[in-house]
Amino acid sequence: MYRDGGFIAGEGNRRFVKAGSGTGKAAPIIGSKERRRKESDRRMLRAAVALIGQHGTVGASLADIGVEAGYSRGLPVQRFGTKLSLLEMVIDTIQDRFMRQVERRIGGRTGCEALAERIRIQMEAVRDMPDSAIALYHLIVDSTGTVPELKPRIAELHALYRDNLRAYLLQAREMGELRKDVDIEQNVRAISGAISGICIQALVIGDTKKLGEDAEFIADLFIDRMTEAGSRPAVSGKAKAKVGIKAIVKTRAAPRRAVR
Repeated sequence: MYRDGGFIAGEGNRRFVKAGSGTGKAAPIIGSKERRRKESDRRMLRAAVALIGQHGTVGASLADIGVEAGYSRGLPVQRFGTKLSLLEMVIDTIQDRFMRQVERRIGGRTGCEALAERIRIQMEAVRDMPDSAIALYHLIVDSTGTVPELKPRIAELHALYRDNLRAYLLQAREMGELRKDVDIEQNVRAISGAISGICIQALVIGDTKKLGEDAEFIADLFIDRMTEAGSRPAVSGKAKAKVGIKAIVKTRAAPRRAVR
């Protein structure tokens, strides 16, 4: 988040000062400068995402970002200081927006149901906001080469995403939804890798429309593999989508009846 200006923070309360007696003038609004600053920050970060997506980090100079946002070439330097700080701010913004969406959409879901929704959220985010996704993948790749200073921040981002996936898997285990031999860490790596790999392929070929369907496939694939095979319901295709993952998970987790 923008630590100095509060890029992601709310607008805050407007404060007014009383006009002098008898002046007949409206009270001036205090804080308009701060609001303009927040708006300029938003526009510069949007411009950074656009330019990084088009040209990579090397092709997105601070001066170009200022001009693209409709401001002077020097404003990004004045506001962010260095290009590294601005790039880290772009990552902060994408991460914060995504995690807020996760919190909102997961709601009261738990275990495998929450995991399936979490997979959908990430892949649908790439489908719905490809420009941000392309910029983020540029930043990830460039952290291993042209901008190695970004590597710690990218590692932090990956750790956050993996921790989030791991939390739902551990919850599913506690709820008795997973087989006892399931390797949590291996599945965290595999699910994360599958999401990234399919999303990158979709962005490379320029067609992200099917990422929602791909998310369902990945969720079903991993949940089927991690839950008891003998307790899987005979539901597939459209019927499976209609029943919903919640009902499927409950069926899988149900104890087997003894045959008399």
